[in-house]
Amino acid sequence: MIRLILLFCLTFTVNAGVIVPIANLNIEVGTKTWKDLRDEKIVKQDKDYSCGAASMATLLNEFYNQSFTEIELLKAMDKGDGSASFDDMAKALPQFGFRAVGYALSFEQLSKLKIPTIVYLKYRKDDHFSVLRGISNSTVWLSDPSLGNRTYSKEQFLDMWDTRDDKLLKGKILAILPNAKVKQSVDFFTKTPKRQTSLTSDLQALNRF
Repeated sequence: MIRLILLFCLTFTVNAGVIVPIANLNIEVGTKTWKDLRDEKIVKQDKDYSCGAASMATLLNEFYNQSFTEIELLKAMDKGDGSASFDDMAKALPQFGFRAVGYALSFEQLSKLKIPTIVYLKYRKDDHFSVLRGISNSTVWLSDPSLGNRTYSKEQFLDMWDTRDDKLLKGKILAILPNAKVKQSVDFFTKTPKRQTSLTSDLQALNRF
């Protein structure tokens, strides 16, 4: 599974911190670079074929508050230099206290989910896994192990996710669930994802200080 080519890479950065004087106080306002925002809360894939392991690590670490590495999960799947499948992921998870269930869904069913899942995509004819971090009726937010945080219109997402020869159940997901009660992050998944332009505006607002 080859690494996806980054569609954008903005190279300029801002200072790590800005001091704003107010009366006799100095308040330090932290800022983030474009790369920080793009890759925030994502385990990036280190190998061309490791998008599945990186996606698992992102979901487990950021939603279930675990601390797995991409390498740990790759070793657990024991695929060598080969690409992993949903089945490989599902077989590896029980040793870490989790289980996985695969589903074929329509977009309407997908949009009703309330937890992040791993989605199977076809990107430029290449197999790829990514993490569904937010979804509404019109916008999809992916925490992608190669591209970073990206938002798509429904139509753009369906171009990648429509991988099944079925008129209704067009795509596949892998839901990862704990075998015992674990604390879930309340801010990792959203039903009101912002489009990419909103993310840009957030950084521009910080730069005004």
